[in-house]
Amino acid sequence: MLEVEAVLDDPVLQTEQWLLSRPSRSRDHARENAALLALADEMAQRPENVLQLLCELILDTCDADSAGVSLLDHDSDEFVWPAVAGAWAPFVNGTMPRSASPCGQVVKYDRVLIFRDIVAQFPAAAQASPEIDEILLAPFHVDGVPVGTVWAISHRAGRQFDREDRRLLTDLARFTAAAYQTTSARESARTAQRQLSIANRELGHRLKNLLTMVIAITGQTLKRHKDQDDVRSLEKRFEALGAAHNVLIEQQSSAATIGDIARDVLGAIGQLNRVTIEGPEVTLGPRTALACSLILHELGTNALKYGALSSEGGRTTLSWEVDRQADPTLLLRWREAGGPAVIKPKRTGFGSRLVGMGLVGSGGAVIDYDPDGVRVKLSAPLSEASTH
Repeated sequence: MLEVEAVLDDPVLQTEQWLLSRPSRSRDHARENAALLALADEMAQRPENVLQLLCELILDTCDADSAGVSLLDHDSDEFVWPAVAGAWAPFVNGTMPRSASPCGQVVKYDRVLIFRDIVAQFPAAAQASPEIDEILLAPFHVDGVPVGTVWAISHRAGRQFDREDRRLLTDLARFTAAAYQTTSARESARTAQRQLSIANRELGHRLKNLLTMVIAITGQTLKRHKDQDDVRSLEKRFEALGAAHNVLIEQQSSAATIGDIARDVLGAIGQLNRVTIEGPEVTLGPRTALACSLILHELGTNALKYGALSSEGGRTTLSWEVDRQADPTLLLRWREAGGPAVIKPKRTGFGSRLVGMGLVGSGGAVIDYDPDGVRVKLSAPLSEASTH
Protein backbone atom coordinates (compact mmCIF):
# COMPACT_ATOMS: atom_id res chain seq x y z
CA MET A 1 0.00 0.00 0.00
CA LEU A 2 1.05 3.56 -0.59
CA GLU A 3 2.21 5.58 2.36
CA VAL A 4 -0.16 8.39 3.37
CA GLU A 5 2.66 10.96 3.05
CA ALA A 6 3.40 9.79 -0.51
CA VAL A 7 -0.25 10.25 -1.48
CA LEU A 8 -0.44 13.73 0.03
CA ASP A 9 2.79 14.79 -1.69
CA ASP A 10 1.54 13.65 -5.08
CA PRO A 11 -1.61 15.52 -6.24
CA VAL A 12 -2.21 12.96 -8.98
CA LEU A 13 -2.29 10.03 -6.53
CA GLN A 14 -4.34 12.04 -4.03
CA THR A 15 -6.90 12.90 -6.70
CA GLU A 16 -7.19 9.26 -7.82
CA GLN A 17 -7.63 8.09 -4.24
CA TRP A 18 -10.41 10.61 -3.62
CA LEU A 19 -12.26 9.76 -6.81
CA LEU A 20 -12.01 6.00 -6.24
CA SER A 21 -13.37 6.35 -2.73
CA ARG A 22 -16.43 8.40 -3.76
CA PRO A 23 -19.61 7.07 -5.34
CA SER A 24 -20.13 8.42 -8.87
CA ARG A 25 -23.47 9.73 -10.10
CA SER A 26 -25.03 8.49 -13.33
CA ARG A 27 -24.33 10.12 -16.66
CA ASP A 28 -26.99 12.64 -17.77
CA HIS A 29 -26.88 12.29 -21.55
CA ALA A 30 -29.59 14.88 -22.24
CA ARG A 31 -27.93 17.61 -20.16
CA GLU A 32 -24.50 16.85 -21.61
CA ASN A 33 -25.75 16.91 -25.21
CA ALA A 34 -27.56 20.19 -24.56
CA ALA A 35 -24.33 21.69 -23.21
CA LEU A 36 -22.29 20.58 -26.23
CA LEU A 37 -24.94 21.87 -28.64
CA ALA A 38 -24.97 25.22 -26.83
CA LEU A 39 -21.17 25.46 -27.13
CA ALA A 40 -21.30 24.56 -30.83
CA ASP A 41 -23.95 27.21 -31.49
CA GLU A 42 -21.99 29.83 -29.54
CA MET A 43 -18.89 29.00 -31.54
CA ALA A 44 -20.80 29.55 -34.78
CA GLN A 45 -22.58 32.74 -33.69
CA ARG A 46 -20.41 34.42 -31.04
CA PRO A 47 -17.01 32.69 -30.85
CA GLU A 48 -15.61 35.42 -28.61
CA ASN A 49 -18.10 34.39 -25.88
CA VAL A 50 -17.46 30.65 -25.93
CA LEU A 51 -15.22 30.62 -22.82
CA GLN A 52 -17.81 32.47 -20.74
CA LEU A 53 -20.55 30.09 -21.86
CA LEU A 54 -18.31 27.16 -20.92
CA CYS A 55 -18.08 28.47 -17.36
CA GLU A 56 -21.84 28.88 -17.12
CA LEU A 57 -22.40 25.35 -18.40
CA ILE A 58 -19.94 23.94 -15.85
CA LEU A 59 -22.02 25.47 -13.06
CA ASP A 60 -25.03 23.58 -14.35
CA THR A 61 -23.56 20.24 -15.39
CA CYS A 62 -21.17 19.83 -12.46
CA ASP A 63 -23.38 21.45 -9.81
CA ALA A 64 -20.53 23.87 -9.06
CA ASP A 65 -20.72 27.19 -7.22
CA SER A 66 -17.98 28.91 -9.26
CA ALA A 67 -16.34 28.02 -12.55
CA GLY A 68 -13.64 29.59 -14.63
CA VAL A 69 -10.89 29.39 -17.23
CA SER A 70 -7.27 30.22 -16.45
CA LEU A 71 -4.80 30.76 -19.29
CA LEU A 72 -1.05 31.01 -18.73
CA ASP A 73 0.66 34.23 -19.81
CA HIS A 74 4.23 33.08 -20.40
CA ASP A 75 5.61 36.62 -20.39
CA SER A 76 4.47 37.32 -16.83
CA ASP A 77 4.30 33.65 -15.73
CA GLU A 78 0.82 34.36 -14.40
CA PHE A 79 -2.55 32.77 -15.00
CA VAL A 80 -5.18 35.15 -16.37
CA TRP A 81 -8.90 34.49 -15.88
CA PRO A 82 -10.65 35.54 -19.12
CA ALA A 83 -13.95 33.96 -18.09
CA VAL A 84 -15.51 33.29 -14.68
CA ALA A 85 -19.07 32.44 -13.63
CA GLY A 86 -20.85 31.92 -10.32
CA ALA A 87 -19.83 33.31 -6.96
CA TRP A 88 -16.36 34.25 -8.22
CA ALA A 89 -17.64 36.09 -11.29
CA PRO A 90 -16.34 39.48 -9.99
CA PHE A 91 -12.78 38.10 -10.33
CA VAL A 92 -13.01 37.88 -14.15
CA ASN A 93 -9.78 39.11 -15.82
CA GLY A 94 -7.93 38.66 -12.54
CA THR A 95 -4.47 37.11 -12.36
CA MET A 96 -2.60 34.65 -10.16
CA PRO A 97 1.13 33.84 -10.21
CA ARG A 98 1.85 30.39 -11.57
CA SER A 99 3.75 29.38 -8.44
CA ALA A 100 0.85 30.40 -6.20
CA SER A 101 -1.95 28.67 -8.12
CA PRO A 102 -3.19 25.07 -8.26
CA CYS A 103 -3.44 25.66 -12.03
CA GLY A 104 0.36 25.46 -12.12
CA GLN A 105 0.21 21.89 -10.83
CA VAL A 106 -2.40 20.93 -13.41
CA VAL A 107 -0.26 22.29 -16.25
CA LYS A 108 2.83 20.61 -14.76
CA TYR A 109 1.26 17.14 -14.53
CA ASP A 110 -1.18 17.62 -17.46
CA ARG A 111 -3.82 15.77 -15.47
CA VAL A 112 -7.18 16.46 -13.86
CA LEU A 113 -6.56 17.32 -10.21
CA ILE A 114 -8.63 17.93 -7.08
CA PHE A 115 -7.47 20.13 -4.21
CA ARG A 116 -8.90 20.53 -0.73
CA ASP A 117 -7.56 22.65 2.14
CA ILE A 118 -6.48 24.99 -0.62
CA VAL A 119 -5.27 27.89 1.53
CA ALA A 120 -2.74 25.67 3.33
CA GLN A 121 -1.17 24.72 0.00
CA PHE A 122 -1.69 27.98 -1.88
CA PRO A 123 -1.96 30.87 0.62
CA ALA A 124 -2.79 33.40 -2.11
CA ALA A 125 -6.20 31.74 -2.44
CA ALA A 126 -7.16 33.25 0.92
CA GLN A 127 -7.71 36.57 -0.86
CA ALA A 128 -10.77 35.21 -2.67
CA SER A 129 -14.20 34.95 -1.11
CA PRO A 130 -16.22 32.82 -0.67
CA GLU A 131 -13.63 30.28 0.36
CA ILE A 132 -12.92 27.11 -1.60
CA ASP A 133 -14.08 23.89 -0.05
CA GLU A 134 -12.96 21.83 -3.04
CA ILE A 135 -11.70 22.63 -6.55
CA LEU A 136 -11.64 20.35 -9.58
CA LEU A 137 -9.33 21.40 -12.43
CA ALA A 138 -8.83 20.00 -15.95
CA PRO A 139 -6.05 20.91 -18.40
CA PHE A 140 -6.95 23.24 -21.27
CA HIS A 141 -4.99 22.28 -24.40
CA VAL A 142 -4.02 24.16 -27.56
CA ASP A 143 -2.14 22.15 -30.20
CA GLY A 144 -1.88 19.32 -27.69
CA VAL A 145 -0.06 21.45 -25.11
CA PRO A 146 -1.63 22.46 -21.77
CA VAL A 147 -1.88 26.26 -21.81
CA GLY A 148 -4.22 26.67 -18.90
CA THR A 149 -7.03 25.05 -16.95
CA VAL A 150 -10.79 24.85 -16.67
CA TRP A 151 -12.01 24.65 -13.10
CA ALA A 152 -15.10 24.02 -10.99
CA ILE A 153 -15.32 25.09 -7.34
CA SER A 154 -17.55 23.95 -4.53
CA HIS A 155 -17.95 26.53 -1.76
CA ARG A 156 -20.31 24.22 0.16
CA ALA A 157 -19.00 21.85 2.78
CA GLY A 158 -19.86 18.30 1.82
CA ARG A 159 -20.19 18.90 -1.94
CA GLN A 160 -17.44 16.73 -3.40
CA PHE A 161 -16.69 16.14 -7.07
CA ASP A 162 -16.79 12.59 -8.44
CA ARG A 163 -15.62 10.65 -11.48
CA GLU A 164 -18.56 11.84 -13.56
CA ASP A 165 -17.64 15.46 -12.79
CA ARG A 166 -14.08 14.72 -13.94
CA ARG A 167 -15.33 13.20 -17.19
CA LEU A 168 -17.70 16.09 -17.85
CA LEU A 169 -15.14 18.78 -17.10
CA THR A 170 -12.56 17.04 -19.30
CA ASP A 171 -14.93 16.64 -22.25
CA LEU A 172 -16.22 20.21 -22.03
CA ALA A 173 -12.65 21.51 -21.80
CA ARG A 174 -11.57 19.50 -24.85
CA PHE A 175 -14.54 20.61 -26.91
CA THR A 176 -14.12 24.26 -25.99
CA ALA A 177 -10.35 24.17 -26.51
CA ALA A 178 -10.92 23.10 -30.11
CA ALA A 179 -13.34 26.00 -30.59
CA TYR A 180 -10.97 28.42 -28.85
CA GLN A 181 -8.08 27.25 -31.00
CA THR A 182 -10.11 27.92 -34.16
CA THR A 183 -11.03 31.40 -32.93
CA SER A 184 -7.40 32.13 -32.02
CA ALA A 185 -6.26 30.99 -35.45
CA ARG A 186 -8.79 33.29 -37.09
CA GLU A 187 -7.67 36.23 -34.97
CA SER A 188 -4.02 35.47 -35.76
CA ALA A 189 -4.90 35.39 -39.44
CA ARG A 190 -6.72 38.72 -39.16
CA THR A 191 -3.75 40.24 -37.35
CA ALA A 192 -1.38 38.94 -40.01
CA GLN A 193 -3.65 40.33 -42.71
CA ARG A 194 -3.71 43.73 -41.04
CA GLN A 195 0.07 43.74 -40.79
CA LEU A 196 0.37 42.68 -44.43
CA SER A 197 -2.02 45.45 -45.46
CA ILE A 198 0.11 48.03 -43.64
CA ALA A 199 3.23 46.68 -45.34
CA ASN A 200 1.50 46.67 -48.74
CA ARG A 201 0.34 50.24 -48.27
CA GLU A 202 3.82 51.42 -47.30
CA LEU A 203 5.39 49.55 -50.21
CA GLY A 204 2.77 50.97 -52.56
CA HIS A 205 3.42 54.53 -51.46
CA ARG A 206 7.14 54.04 -51.96
CA LEU A 207 6.54 52.63 -55.42
CA LYS A 208 4.36 55.61 -56.33
CA ASN A 209 7.11 57.95 -55.19
CA LEU A 210 9.59 55.97 -57.28
CA LEU A 211 7.35 56.25 -60.35
CA THR A 212 7.06 59.99 -59.79
CA MET A 213 10.86 60.22 -59.77
CA VAL A 214 11.08 58.08 -62.93
CA ILE A 215 8.63 60.39 -64.71
CA ALA A 216 10.65 63.45 -63.65
CA ILE A 217 13.95 61.87 -64.72
CA THR A 218 12.43 60.77 -68.05
CA GLY A 219 11.17 64.29 -68.74
CA GLN A 220 14.55 65.84 -67.97
CA THR A 221 16.54 63.23 -69.90
CA LEU A 222 14.35 63.40 -73.01
CA LYS A 223 13.46 67.10 -72.94
CA ARG A 224 15.42 67.66 -76.18
CA HIS A 225 13.99 64.60 -77.89
CA LYS A 226 12.62 65.59 -81.28
CA ASP A 227 9.25 63.90 -80.73
CA GLN A 228 7.87 65.15 -77.44
CA ASP A 229 4.58 63.33 -78.08
CA ASP A 230 6.45 60.06 -77.59
CA VAL A 231 7.92 61.39 -74.35
CA ARG A 232 4.50 62.39 -73.07
CA SER A 233 3.09 58.98 -74.03
CA LEU A 234 5.82 57.30 -72.02
CA GLU A 235 5.10 59.52 -69.03
CA LYS A 236 1.39 58.74 -69.31
CA ARG A 237 2.13 55.03 -69.23
CA PHE A 238 4.11 55.49 -66.03
CA GLU A 239 1.16 57.43 -64.63
CA ALA A 240 -1.14 54.56 -65.59
CA LEU A 241 1.08 52.20 -63.60
CA GLY A 242 0.78 54.56 -60.65
CA ALA A 243 -3.00 54.66 -61.04
CA ALA A 244 -3.14 50.85 -60.99
CA HIS A 245 -1.01 50.70 -57.86
CA ASN A 246 -3.25 53.32 -56.31
CA VAL A 247 -6.22 50.95 -56.68
CA LEU A 248 -4.24 48.17 -55.01
CA ILE A 249 -3.21 50.45 -52.14
CA GLU A 250 -6.71 51.80 -51.53
CA GLN A 251 -8.11 48.26 -51.39
CA GLN A 252 -5.29 47.33 -48.98
CA SER A 253 -4.88 44.19 -50.99
CA SER A 254 -2.69 42.56 -53.59
CA ALA A 255 -5.67 42.35 -55.96
CA ALA A 256 -8.31 44.70 -57.40
CA THR A 257 -11.62 44.46 -59.24
CA ILE A 258 -11.93 45.27 -62.94
CA GLY A 259 -14.52 47.93 -62.16
CA ASP A 260 -12.24 49.76 -59.74
CA ILE A 261 -9.33 49.62 -62.17
CA ALA A 262 -11.45 50.93 -65.05
CA ARG A 263 -12.90 53.80 -63.04
CA ASP A 264 -9.50 54.81 -61.73
CA VAL A 265 -7.69 54.67 -65.09
CA LEU A 266 -10.44 56.24 -67.20
CA GLY A 267 -11.02 58.85 -64.53
CA ALA A 268 -7.32 59.75 -64.65
CA ILE A 269 -7.60 60.63 -68.36
CA GLY A 270 -10.85 62.53 -67.76
CA GLN A 271 -13.11 60.21 -69.78
CA LEU A 272 -14.95 58.26 -67.11
CA ASN A 273 -18.32 59.86 -67.91
CA ARG A 274 -18.00 58.96 -71.60
CA VAL A 275 -17.37 55.25 -71.17
CA THR A 276 -20.12 52.80 -70.26
CA ILE A 277 -18.73 50.24 -67.80
CA GLU A 278 -20.61 46.95 -67.46
CA GLY A 279 -19.75 43.67 -65.82
CA PRO A 280 -19.91 41.52 -62.68
CA GLU A 281 -17.46 41.93 -59.82
CA VAL A 282 -14.30 40.11 -60.86
CA THR A 283 -11.11 40.43 -58.84
CA LEU A 284 -7.80 40.31 -60.67
CA GLY A 285 -4.47 39.25 -59.23
CA PRO A 286 -1.76 41.92 -58.86
CA ARG A 287 0.09 41.27 -62.14
CA THR A 288 -3.12 41.01 -64.15
CA ALA A 289 -4.46 44.15 -62.48
CA LEU A 290 -1.40 46.10 -63.64
CA ALA A 291 -1.67 44.69 -67.16
CA CYS A 292 -5.37 45.55 -67.30
CA SER A 293 -4.62 49.08 -66.13
CA LEU A 294 -1.98 49.64 -68.83
CA ILE A 295 -4.21 48.17 -71.55
CA LEU A 296 -7.20 50.31 -70.56
CA HIS A 297 -4.96 53.37 -70.41
CA GLU A 298 -3.71 52.61 -73.93
CA LEU A 299 -7.22 52.05 -75.30
CA GLY A 300 -8.58 55.13 -73.54
CA THR A 301 -5.85 57.50 -74.70
CA ASN A 302 -6.00 56.16 -78.28
CA ALA A 303 -9.77 56.62 -78.31
CA LEU A 304 -9.28 60.16 -77.03
CA LYS A 305 -6.69 61.01 -79.69
CA TYR A 306 -7.97 59.15 -82.74
CA GLY A 307 -11.13 57.22 -81.92
CA ALA A 308 -14.62 57.58 -80.56
CA LEU A 309 -13.67 59.81 -77.63
CA SER A 310 -12.14 62.36 -80.02
CA SER A 311 -15.59 63.08 -81.41
CA GLU A 312 -18.34 64.81 -79.45
CA GLY A 313 -20.92 62.20 -80.40
CA GLY A 314 -18.64 59.20 -79.94
CA ARG A 315 -19.25 56.58 -77.32
CA THR A 316 -17.30 53.69 -75.86
CA THR A 317 -18.35 50.60 -73.92
CA LEU A 318 -16.18 48.48 -71.65
CA SER A 319 -17.78 45.19 -70.63
CA TRP A 320 -16.66 41.87 -69.24
CA GLU A 321 -18.09 38.50 -68.31
CA VAL A 322 -16.99 35.07 -67.18
CA ASP A 323 -17.63 32.19 -69.58
CA ARG A 324 -18.02 29.23 -67.24
CA GLN A 325 -18.19 26.50 -69.88
CA ALA A 326 -15.35 24.00 -69.41
CA ASP A 327 -12.50 26.06 -67.90
CA PRO A 328 -13.91 29.42 -66.68
CA THR A 329 -12.60 32.18 -68.93
CA LEU A 330 -12.61 35.93 -68.39
CA LEU A 331 -13.78 37.85 -71.48
CA LEU A 332 -13.24 41.61 -71.63
CA ARG A 333 -14.50 43.74 -74.51
CA TRP A 334 -13.78 47.33 -75.57
CA ARG A 335 -16.13 48.73 -78.24
CA GLU A 336 -16.05 52.18 -79.83
CA ALA A 337 -18.73 53.83 -81.96
CA GLY A 338 -19.63 57.24 -83.29
CA GLY A 339 -16.10 58.46 -83.92
CA PRO A 340 -14.08 59.06 -87.06
CA ALA A 341 -13.82 56.22 -89.58
CA VAL A 342 -11.20 53.74 -88.45
CA ILE A 343 -8.25 52.92 -90.66
CA LYS A 344 -6.02 49.99 -89.75
CA PRO A 345 -2.50 51.28 -88.97
CA LYS A 346 0.26 50.29 -91.37
CA ARG A 347 2.67 49.49 -88.57
CA THR A 348 2.29 48.02 -85.11
CA GLY A 349 3.28 50.45 -82.40
CA PHE A 350 4.11 49.84 -78.75
CA GLY A 351 0.50 50.34 -77.71
CA SER A 352 -0.79 47.70 -80.10
CA ARG A 353 1.91 45.28 -78.95
CA LEU A 354 1.00 45.99 -75.32
CA VAL A 355 -2.69 45.24 -75.96
CA GLY A 356 -1.71 42.17 -77.96
CA MET A 357 0.10 40.68 -74.96
CA GLY A 358 -3.28 40.33 -73.27
CA LEU A 359 -4.20 40.29 -69.61
CA VAL A 360 -1.81 37.57 -68.52
CA GLY A 361 1.02 38.14 -70.98
CA SER A 362 0.29 35.15 -73.21
CA GLY A 363 -1.89 36.66 -75.90
CA GLY A 364 -5.61 36.09 -75.95
CA ALA A 365 -6.20 39.48 -77.60
CA VAL A 366 -8.13 40.22 -80.79
CA ILE A 367 -8.08 43.76 -82.22
CA ASP A 368 -10.68 44.51 -84.91
CA TYR A 369 -10.21 47.80 -86.77
CA ASP A 370 -13.84 48.02 -87.85
CA PRO A 371 -14.48 51.25 -89.80
CA ASP A 372 -17.33 52.07 -87.40
CA GLY A 373 -15.11 51.78 -84.33
CA VAL A 374 -12.25 49.81 -82.85
CA ARG A 375 -13.26 46.59 -81.12
CA VAL A 376 -10.94 44.71 -78.77
CA LYS A 377 -11.62 41.35 -77.17
CA LEU A 378 -9.35 40.05 -74.42
CA SER A 379 -9.60 36.57 -72.95
CA ALA A 380 -7.71 34.81 -70.20
CA PRO A 381 -8.24 31.76 -67.96
CA LEU A 382 -10.03 33.04 -64.87
CA SER A 383 -7.78 30.96 -62.61
CA GLU A 384 -4.72 32.81 -63.92
CA ALA A 385 -6.28 36.26 -64.11
CA SER A 386 -7.58 36.12 -60.56
CA THR A 387 -4.37 34.92 -58.93
CA HIS A 388 -1.42 36.20 -60.99
